[in-house]
Amino acid sequence: MYENYKLCEKLKPKEICLIVEQYKEGDFERQFHEHVPVHRLSESGLQNLLQALVLKFENSEPWTIVRSHLNERGKEPPAHKLMWHVTYPESGVLRKYCGTNTCAWADAVISPDKFRK
Repeated sequence: MYENYKLCEKLKPKEICLIVEQYKEGDFERQFHEHVPVHRLSESGLQNLLQALVLKFENSEPWTIVRSHLNERGKEPPAHKLMWHVTYPESGVLRKYCGTNTCAWADAVISPDKFRK
């Protein structure tokens, strides 16, 4: 079943809707919302962008950025792993999440013929 969770009403085919929300005092606050053409971001570029957005709003300290790129081998310094998740908020739309208390996601129309039908 589709989650229909916070899906942008302005999302159109051939674009990616980028959103960042941050958990504060029992609620999520929207920090960023932007639409970009889908042909401007590769799959790896989108992953890097979502991670960069989480790190920008979560904590701009350099050590946080470094630790987010470390693997799990060894204890010092500890790795700061971001959670990744994929869902389908509505028919024809794919959502990719990155983060925890600060979460960035990207919605893209993957089946225009099923989108908003």
